[in-house]
Amino acid sequence: MIWTSLFAISIAQGLFLISLIFIRGSKNQLASAFICTMLVIMIITNLGYFVIRTSLMQYVPQLFGIPFGMMLLFGPLFYFYAQSVIDPAFRWKKVYWIHFIPYLLQLFINLPLLMADKTFWLSFIHTFLAGEGQIRLTEKVVFAIQDLQLLTYLVFAVRWIQSAKKNMGNAQYIISVSARITWLTELTWCFSLFLFIVCSAYVLVLINGKYNPVTNYLYTLITSGIIYFIAYKLVLNPELISPDFARKYRAYMQFIGEDGERYLQKLKSLMNETKIFTNPDLKLSLLADQLGLPSHQVSKLINEKFGKSFNDYVNEYRVAEFIRRMNEGENKSYTIYGIALEVGFNSKSSFNTAFKKITGKTPSDYKVVP
Repeated sequence: MIWTSLFAISIAQGLFLISLIFIRGSKNQLASAFICTMLVIMIITNLGYFVIRTSLMQYVPQLFGIPFGMMLLFGPLFYFYAQSVIDPAFRWKKVYWIHFIPYLLQLFINLPLLMADKTFWLSFIHTFLAGEGQIRLTEKVVFAIQDLQLLTYLVFAVRWIQSAKKNMGNAQYIISVSARITWLTELTWCFSLFLFIVCSAYVLVLINGKYNPVTNYLYTLITSGIIYFIAYKLVLNPELISPDFARKYRAYMQFIGEDGERYLQKLKSLMNETKIFTNPDLKLSLLADQLGLPSHQVSKLINEKFGKSFNDYVNEYRVAEFIRRMNEGENKSYTIYGIALEVGFNSKSSFNTAFKKITGKTPSDYKVVP
């Protein structure tokens, strides 16, 4: 009864986690896909054991065999998940499917077993539960390969994490690199414990020469623990499980060097070529979105490079554009206020105030240059 309850709770927890990840959404879709796939595998594994502990065994005993060989998926999935969490340039490539060939081969080998009828499966399960199932040589080899494969991928993942710690330690992300590395290190320990339990169970099986259902239940006990651990981390920091690579900007950031010149040229392009200032709804936040900077940084950029406030900077462009259009023959029929609206001013009073401040004259005193 205890094992059955544990299986049911862990399955429900896993389904809840997957639903929560999808509902929340994520800009890091690869990380979400990898972590959800690992959760699905854990759910399927626990479902197989839940079936043989309940009356469901009489209806769908074949479900017990579906998780066979799925341990071969944990290694590559975790390795790619680690990359998707740390490396902003990581993209899925078709060649990566090669890593999943061992599982596909195992699935192909298991097809005759999975396609067996209900009578066979009921007999197989009863023998397994009684602890009388004999371990064949091929199964011993498969178990050894599974353990070695997971160990190999964990080593690769650890090396990748250590390399990222050295190369990306100064990257200023909202979810810091150190937080990502800590999370991946903790998850590595979880899978290392999982591997240790599986290897220990494998040794016991070799000694006894028969399947022991309790050792297999330990397998699901660890996967359930990993599910609960992921849920715990998701509650503490919802963004950590599938973090994006949005950068944070420091208040003391100086616009010097290549970065400063890049933002300055982009600002000038928006004003001179796009003429974003003609938008009467232009606000600091909108300009900031176009530049890809926080609002306070745009204000700082304008102040440092031009010695002006945002409003004065924009109004200078509007007034200059107003004067240019006033001197164009095709605009002779327009009223002064009509042109003012076209260049971005949204009221007569704001236009008059800005014009007087910038030119020293009122719009009505301004004389068109012949």
